[in-house]
Amino acid sequence: MGQRFDRSYFERARVGLFTHYTRATYADGKSTNWGGTWTSRDDSRGASSPEEAAARFDGERYAKTAHDMGAEYVVFTLAHAGFNLLFPSDTMKAVCPGKCAEKSDIIEKLLSGLGRYGIPLVFYLPPNDAHDINDEELKKMGWVDDAARMRFLKRLIGEIYDKYGRAIRGFWFDQGGPTADVCDYVRERDPDAVIFVNTGVTANTVKHPLSDFIVSEYYGSIESCDSDTLPTHYSQVNRQIGNWWASGNKAPTDARNLYRYSVRTVATVGQFNGGIAWSCGPYLDQTWEDGVRKLLGELGNLLRGHEGIYGTVPGRSYVTAPNALLEKTDWGVSTESPDGKTVYLHVLNRPEDGILSLPLPADGKTFVGAEHEGEVLLLRKTGNGYEITLPAPADCDPIDTVVRLVAE
Repeated sequence: MGQRFDRSYFERARVGLFTHYTRATYADGKSTNWGGTWTSRDDSRGASSPEEAAARFDGERYAKTAHDMGAEYVVFTLAHAGFNLLFPSDTMKAVCPGKCAEKSDIIEKLLSGLGRYGIPLVFYLPPNDAHDINDEELKKMGWVDDAARMRFLKRLIGEIYDKYGRAIRGFWFDQGGPTADVCDYVRERDPDAVIFVNTGVTANTVKHPLSDFIVSEYYGSIESCDSDTLPTHYSQVNRQIGNWWASGNKAPTDARNLYRYSVRTVATVGQFNGGIAWSCGPYLDQTWEDGVRKLLGELGNLLRGHEGIYGTVPGRSYVTAPNALLEKTDWGVSTESPDGKTVYLHVLNRPEDGILSLPLPADGKTFVGAEHEGEVLLLRKTGNGYEITLPAPADCDPIDTVVRLVAE
């Protein structure tokens, strides 16, 4: 039996890949591509049609990238801006055939590639994105009012389930999301489907009533900053590496920066919403923006090389508050096993004297042992909490020294 990718899976997922791979819908007047994927790093032209975009996509190479970066799920843009569908949609062909791929099927490519690695696929759809569709196309699609758009969306979702079944694990709806009947229809077709509904670009604190999770779409990159100075949040968060789509940028940082931000997100109290999905994607020629592919692989190596990330929950003994920054004087953050018997201290800033001083656990735990990479560490209970003697600096990881605490 394979992994069941129901809502509880996404609730505990820690890292994802969020990709806008889109055909541009209009130009900025300078014959350069706007709002869509470039041909290559040296050619700013976009795809001439949805068919070209879908035909050039390599699902196996993309899936290998997602695997290498340690992604537990993928959110992929099936349509954006002008609602150009990257698969041969009978729903779209019946009304506006130029707005979907003719033969090439990006859904089949994604399912085949990601299936090799057991990575679930969620599709991004913008149910209210009519401003980039010209008036003639709007009339053909029947997008004359909100109700008509929702009827079209239900037909499209129905077609997807008819063709691909429950292999599609859910939908990430942008721009405030669809109406309740659309989400009800998704549940009817797949009771275990996951639904993300985005309502804004900043840290949302309230879950949309139709969404399974709190969602925040962060515009802005991690570029040119120390990620320790960025606030984390408990919503499902997307942060860019380069641009939303491949359009001439380059890797804006290093794997250390991405990893430490990922760990801090994982540790944030209330993070049961899908963690962080790093946002980037390939050019039409299937290369990536300069340095991004390498960066993703390095991030994956760090995520897999440190325990206490996958399969954990935010620390309950030592809590990381939402919107917290990591000051130079802060030792780090914590995660736990779901049963709370093992606490992982992610020591991101080693104290100069090598003694980690902790207050009493917020949840009243008692610790009976501490270790680092199999080495037993001196753990001493004090009147105010605990003290742990860390390994010598040469034996500590400057990115993340993980100390395992055993609860009684």
